[in-house]
Amino acid sequence: MTPLAALAGGALAGFAIAVPVGAIGVLLIQEGMRRGIRPGLAAATGVASVDALYCLVAVVAGAAVAPLITRIEPWPAVVGGIALVAIAALGLRKGFARAVPRSSGRPVEGSALGGFPLFFGLTLINPATVVYFVAIATGLADLHADPFAAALFVAGAGLASLAWQTVLVVAGAIFGRRATPRVQHITVIVGYVIVAGFGIALLVRALV
Repeated sequence: MTPLAALAGGALAGFAIAVPVGAIGVLLIQEGMRRGIRPGLAAATGVASVDALYCLVAVVAGAAVAPLITRIEPWPAVVGGIALVAIAALGLRKGFARAVPRSSGRPVEGSALGGFPLFFGLTLINPATVVYFVAIATGLADLHADPFAAALFVAGAGLASLAWQTVLVVAGAIFGRRATPRVQHITVIVGYVIVAGFGIALLVRALV
């Protein structure tokens, strides 16, 4: 496999798993809207770091990883569902308790670290990502024979994921700067309701 093909293959794999917007995507948009681009980019980096990490595990360990993930099911999904519902409940509680601001405001900038630990952890408890990358990596025998190609594949996946998560954060930040306070408030509430829905759906699929 040529270096360009490895990098492009990794990028396609990264986009394929990142682009479908789920609970993490909604939370990233919220992060950009409420806290601004810098903390949002830290959160996006947390998500992309886990995608790259799981891609690395899949490339290095190959098909041996999938059975290990299967053995611990459905507990990662249960933990992830509970975490999403808890985050949504906390966000909704704050959202309903807080009055709609009267003045239009820019997103409140947070620390440079932002939500990196939270988003890293939320993405980490989704081992389905490993299974996805294993399915791809096992079909690319050239990766196992060429460490440089494998490294480029992982880099492509990580960069593609980071690019998409950044798009979500920037879109949220732009919306947060331009929307009226009432629209921002309603959007936050709706966003957390959607996150709660994702969490409940995850729990139902895991336990039923």
